Amino acid sequence: MNLNIFDKQSKPPWQVRKYEELLRQQKPVYFDIDDFEVIIDYYFIKGQLRKTFKTVNYASSLHKSSSTLMLKRAQVLAAAGKEISALDVLAGLESLEPSNPDIFLTKGAIFSQMKKYEKAIEEYSKAVNDADNPDYVYCNIAFEYENMGNYNKTLEYLGKALEINPENDLAIYEAAYCFDLLSLNEESISFFTNLIDRHPYSVEAWFNLGISYINSGLYEKSHEAFDYAIAIDENHSPSWFQKGFIYGITDDYSEAVKCYLRSIEKDEQDIMKFYYIGECYEKMEDYHESAKYYRICLDRDDSFAEAWMGLGVCCSELDDTKSALNHFEKALLLEPDNTVCLCLLAETHMSLNMFDKAGEYFKQALKINPKEKNIWLDYAEAFFCEGKTKEAIKILSEAYEELPDESEILYKIAQYLFQQGRNHEASYFLEEALMINYEAHNTLIKNYPAILNNPTFMELIEIYRP
Repeated sequence: MNLNIFDKQSKPPWQVRKYEELLRQQKPVYFDIDDFEVIIDYYFIKGQLRKTFKTVNYASSLHKSSSTLMLKRAQVLAAAGKEISALDVLAGLESLEPSNPDIFLTKGAIFSQMKKYEKAIEEYSKAVNDADNPDYVYCNIAFEYENMGNYNKTLEYLGKALEINPENDLAIYEAAYCFDLLSLNEESISFFTNLIDRHPYSVEAWFNLGISYINSGLYEKSHEAFDYAIAIDENHSPSWFQKGFIYGITDDYSEAVKCYLRSIEKDEQDIMKFYYIGECYEKMEDYHESAKYYRICLDRDDSFAEAWMGLGVCCSELDDTKSALNHFEKALLLEPDNTVCLCLLAETHMSLNMFDKAGEYFKQALKINPKEKNIWLDYAEAFFCEGKTKEAIKILSEAYEELPDESEILYKIAQYLFQQGRNHEASYFLEEALMINYEAHNTLIKNYPAILNNPTFMELIEIYRP
């Protein structure tokens, strides 16, 4: 049943208009089977089940031996939730046409609707040999195995579909989904490599091979795969986007922007592309350009909290603190539990010397997620940078009670205490940290290189050296 043919039509097809005109005039109605199909499909896609049933029944009374109309009747009954009645109709039709694949396909779809997946597989299997598109029948079987949680069988039947038709994009993307779901990265690479060996000009195969390489952390190979996809289709937007993504995670933001821009199509609806471009410019510290792309996101969807936060960061970096606060507050209204936004608001209030207000936001963030060490560290560092070392140590002492095994918190307490000249207290926390994660002391040295001149520190480093 093709239900998409009416999507873009501004008025009903001529068959429907003529049918309704004859009914209004109470004149005899006669159409051939193909025209009745158009009328039935039109009512069905419009959700007018009463008219659909009435038309199916009337058409069947005129064309009593039509297997096409019997199939329609079964499909409409199933759509109305009358699966048993639909199966009864199909049983009668099967006795007349025992090798008609459409009967088995319809029965398979009905059993699937009833969540009787094994029965659905049984019916679909009967249709394979005589079906016009056996690869799609294999896809249907694969979906039933997926419904049962049997992903090995799902992949087996998707493989059969692709043996018949290597260009079956549905099978390609469903296989990619299964491999990703099961974290079978090596198997995914092998699967798509074998598919490309048989069908080297499949854009979707190259694209999904690139995704498989990304999932395996093989970024150079993923670039190569996407380049092949683009060589076949230079306007393949998903490949350009994924190349941008790879450049982004490898910190080559300039190249990332170029690829993201190539991925943007006319009348682009995916605002995340504009967001990622804004994020790249932000990381390149081009805050004017970054703000431009965040605003594009917000022009298209002003409920996008992350874009409000990004715009706030840009305003903050451009010393427009008032606008930054306004944007962060808008983001917080949209996502009241967003701890990143709460921390941004806290840090902005710190820059205005509004310490009490800043503390409220940090505490609100910690109330939402008390186990997030970075919130504790940001909270303490914000006060430390304002010369409020005593408050910073107090904050980290609370963090230590909440997260006693986090070496970063212990090292940071030690740093602040050393900087205050409280070596004895600092030594206690440093020893605790060294026992948990010795190598992390290098971060302490990076943050506070003067500590290399502290004999107590150097002595403890040697004592606990593995």
